[in-house]
Amino acid sequence: MQEARLLELKRRSIAKSLLWRFIGIIWTWTGAYLILLFTPPEYKTAGLLATFIVIYHHSTRMIMYYFYERIWAWVAWGKITPDKKDATAMSFSEKILWLIVVTAALIILFLLIILVGPIMKK
Repeated sequence: MQEARLLELKRRSIAKSLLWRFIGIIWTWTGAYLILLFTPPEYKTAGLLATFIVIYHHSTRMIMYYFYERIWAWVAWGKITPDKKDATAMSFSEKILWLIVVTAALIILFLLIILVGPIMKK
């Protein structure tokens, strides 16, 4: 069975990129924080901590990216066939979902800054 060739719109690529970057920021920050928190004092040298963070970051992100792309493969939004010139706009429910996700992402970022910032200064 031959699949129809689909093109990806720029807005889909932008959405995927921004979401992946947001996931990456949260994932790397969380991992680095936990590594700093649980590393025994005798191993807390800059070089060793940097090595732990790099190993954590690159070993987990490759697996995450695979599943991230597989999930996006199921999402039809922003895909068109080459013969179709106009892409369908986002439906009202997709716009509401997009608004909720972006709002939640911003709230999480601000909470991290507001709540965790003072803890890190101690």
